[in-house]
Order: sequence, then structure tokens, then C-alpha cells
Amino acid sequence: MSIHSNFIYTPLSDILEDAANATQCIGQSIDVYPLCDYIMQSIFMKMTGAQEQKMKCICWELATVDFEIRRDLYSDWSLGECSSLSDKNKILGILIKAILKINNDFDAKSAINRHRILVESKEIINRFYKVSSIKSFGAREFDVFMALFDEIEDECIYHIDNGSSIFKKCANCSHRTDADKPLSCSIKKNLDHIYSRLYIHRNRCAHNLMSYQQNLPSLKSLSSADYIYENYYIRFALLIIIDLIITELYRIFEREYQASVPQYNG
Repeated sequence: MSIHSNFIYTPLSDILEDAANATQCIGQSIDVYPLCDYIMQSIFMKMTGAQEQKMKCICWELATVDFEIRRDLYSDWSLGECSSLSDKNKILGILIKAILKINNDFDAKSAINRHRILVESKEIINRFYKVSSIKSFGAREFDVFMALFDEIEDECIYHIDNGSSIFKKCANCSHRTDADKPLSCSIKKNLDHIYSRLYIHRNRCAHNLMSYQQNLPSLKSLSSADYIYENYYIRFALLIIIDLIITELYRIFEREYQASVPQYNG
């Protein structure tokens, strides 16, 4: 166990639990409504910030025990704040590579129980919604989230084939047999496309861009079919899925590394 292990293994969902407990004293009358977006934005920023720091800690731990990974990571650091999906996909690939260097028999494809992760992520958001004092102001958004996640299947996440990615692209989906044929699911969007909207919102909040971009969202954005993804419950769920995948792979790495280190007695 390293000094970072407790932080890395702390579930991102703990932030939701803390928020639910902290807002128990808030009522559900109309005067509370202006607080809702402020609270949800604060939760969102805590979750994105914690995940970015967790990614950096994982990189540091890998670099501490593997000098080749240290060179690859830090000779030309290109991961930025570890906030974009491309950054997180790179860390996913580095984690898998680190495990394979220790154990050649590691099967990356079967290492993650995708069904369990989807079910657990949905349950976490459902539990947060039920116990949160501000749920009466987000009923429509929660219904959209539930409808979306009812459509998501196991193969929509953790794609390991000619590279590694946290979310699978629709072009590789088994729901379509030809690129010109429509998808049978109603989402018809990559989860990475939905994450890209999360990333834009993260930047707006982190840099306080909305303080002077008072024309946002535009009427065009509001009328867009994609505007339903401007939804905190969906954002929370995507962050939790990433957290569960990366944390589980890091757990495997730490276990494999500790087993590979010679044990000295006396």
C-alpha cells in the first residue's frame, strides 16, 4: 500500500453521499430552487477534480515502480490535467500495459465486469436521487438519465480491441451490421460524445466562463436534440463508470506487483 492507495481506492460516489448528507436540512419549497444548480455544480466540480487527481496519483504510482513507464509518462507529459476522455483512455492503456509487463497471462478483456459496473453506477445515482433533499427539482433530468441507462448495454463501456477505450464507439457496436444502417437502440450516440459535453461543462465551471458568457446556452443549443445530455445525473454516472473501471484495474496492478516482488524473511 502506498501513501496514495487510500485516496485511489476511495470511491468517487462518496462525494455524492457526502452531498446528500450535507443537504438534508434543505427544504423542498420553491425558494430553494435557485440553490439547486449551485449545489449540483459544486458536486460536479468536486467529482471531476477528485478524478483528475486520482489519475495523476495512479500515473505517479506506476512511474515509481516502472522506470520505462516513468520515461514514457514524464519525459514528455501530454496528459494535461487528466480531464479529457483522451487523457483517461491513455491512462487506461498504460495501466493495462503495466499489468501485462508483470503478468503476460493477464486477460484485459475479461478483467472488468462491465455488467456489474453499469448496474452499480445506476444504483449509486438512484440512491443519491432518492435521499437527496433537492430531488423534487430534478425529476425530469433523473427520468432522462434512467431512460438513457436503460438503453446502455455492457458492450457500450470498456472496449479492448486494437487499443483501449473507456467507452465504445457506435461504429463498433453490434447493434449495427453495416455502417449505413441505423442503430437499433434509441440513443444513437457514443458515450464518449456525451462525455465531450461533460468536458465542455467542466471547463466552463472550472474557469468560471459562464460569469461573462451570459448568452449561454444559446437558443440553438436549447433546441438541439443533444441538449438532454446537459444533465448532472448523466454526468455523475459517467464519472462513476470511469472511476470504477480505473480503480479496479489499479487494484489488479497493485496485487500483481506485490505478488511479483520477492519476499524476504529475517
